[in-house]
Amino acid sequence: MTIFELYRQMGLLVGLPVAILAGLGAVLIVVPRDWRAVLFGYAMLSVMLSLLLSRVLPIEWALLQTIVGGLIAVMIFLSAGELRNVSRRQIRWSERWPQMASLTSFRLIATTLAAIAYYILRDRVTLPGVQPLFRDTIVWLAMMGVLGLALHTEPMHAGLSLLTLLGGFELLLFTLVQGRLVVGLMMSLQLMLGLAIAYLVLSHGLAPTVKAEAADLADFAQ
Repeated sequence: MTIFELYRQMGLLVGLPVAILAGLGAVLIVVPRDWRAVLFGYAMLSVMLSLLLSRVLPIEWALLQTIVGGLIAVMIFLSAGELRNVSRRQIRWSERWPQMASLTSFRLIATTLAAIAYYILRDRVTLPGVQPLFRDTIVWLAMMGVLGLALHTEPMHAGLSLLTLLGGFELLLFTLVQGRLVVGLMMSLQLMLGLAIAYLVLSHGLAPTVKAEAADLADFAQ
């Protein structure tokens, strides 16, 4: 048995657990404060999406989701890790990165309410040509993506929420259309978004330091 056959069988045998883990990964992107937990959630979501996609795409194409997701996670990790080398003595506490758009408890409550609404309304959503497991996963990822974009202003959280929303769209698109060009375009779009997010994470985190250094230079000049 090759690695590709094993990968496909895993996706077929553990379909529901894989969908649940994908949903949990989306929750980890939206709720936690710690950026390491957020990146772990995105990495888990990417692997689970790849397993789900292996049910509708050739295994080599589905594995691209894991590869691209891993590259994005590494780029953001390097950007966020670089910020740890920045001197915090020049940054006021209110300006320290990451700033949170909302409290963790509020995000948890919002996610819980979204889960209740999802449970009530999911059977009313119909997607022709899409199996129920994929439908439920698509709806949940779309809800978490929109919720994350609404609750966060930081590039990391907002950017990964956008990628979560894109992941749900990919499940829908690749279920209906299996084309090499379409897969390549979507994976390229994800990678470009990842590069943009990594850049914004670094620039957003360094902005207060640049302001502080400029203020120090102005004081010294006077």
